[in-house]
Amino acid sequence: MGHKVESMDPALCTIPSENFWKAREAAGDKVTSSAMRKVARRVFYSLPDALFYQYKYFSIHGRLCNFRNPKRFSEKIFHRMRYPSPVFTQLADKLAARDYIAEKVGPQYLVPVLLSCDAVTPETFDSLPQSFVMKSTNGFSQVKIVRDKSQEDLRKLADLANAWLASCSAFKSREKHYLRIPPRIVFEQSLLDGGHAPDDYKFNVFNTPGREPFVFIQHMHGRFVDLEQKLYLDDWSPAPFKLELPLLHESAASVGKVEQLPEMLTLARKLAEPFGYLRVDFYVHCGRIYVGELTVTPGAGTYVFVPQTWDRELGDRFGWPEAGASCEDSYRA
Repeated sequence: MGHKVESMDPALCTIPSENFWKAREAAGDKVTSSAMRKVARRVFYSLPDALFYQYKYFSIHGRLCNFRNPKRFSEKIFHRMRYPSPVFTQLADKLAARDYIAEKVGPQYLVPVLLSCDAVTPETFDSLPQSFVMKSTNGFSQVKIVRDKSQEDLRKLADLANAWLASCSAFKSREKHYLRIPPRIVFEQSLLDGGHAPDDYKFNVFNTPGREPFVFIQHMHGRFVDLEQKLYLDDWSPAPFKLELPLLHESAASVGKVEQLPEMLTLARKLAEPFGYLRVDFYVHCGRIYVGELTVTPGAGTYVFVPQTWDRELGDRFGWPEAGASCEDSYRA
């Protein structure tokens, strides 16, 4: 007898969407819509887990999430968010992940760290070079490229870093493995090329017992400017699906195969070897490969594949169950 999917009151699915509030604003009701939007968000983020995850999943994928017996890629990602294995905390921690990367493939693939700290003042920047990257250990999208610190307001830069330290993105997304990451600020060597950030190569690696690893690659261009992506398979042929993500559009043009592709594939497969799925992000700078970060819950569950059949196809390639990832065994933050 199969497991029953968790039920949810259909009325919850009528929580007004962003489009609803935008329509109200367009009609001239800006004050009411703005106030009600804040109330709706407060209610949403205070929902208990069973309702929060189901409403979020339904709003993205148009169905309820099967937590008891996840089959689709999206369901397995939501399961990881709700019932994370303790090792996910290390992988998501921008500092702690370096130990895992160094152990698995070697320290030569790490971006050099200039400094890390748990509080930032304007004086913190005195020992740093003119150009560097500032990021938090426990957040996502908390990255600032400083091209020339002499052109920056260092007080504002310190305030930004301390605001990151005081916040936790996971409280909104409920990616629970982020909650146990010690908040710190990391300053890394910048890998700029002519003042521009390098392209990002995101290797999505799927492992299933008895099958060869399946890999698709997101080539990201124009980070921090006009971000666009193109999807490829491991031989650099176009992927047979598209990936819809907020604030990101598909590039119309293909790019040539990067020379370092074979080595990046080897590294990605080795780093992902213990897991049913792992995304490994790479940069190439001056001919050298660097591992940017490791991700176990990409997009906080917002990946939408077109055609939708690939959500199930990739779910089948996502080895399950994972060690320490069952509802009964994994910790609950």
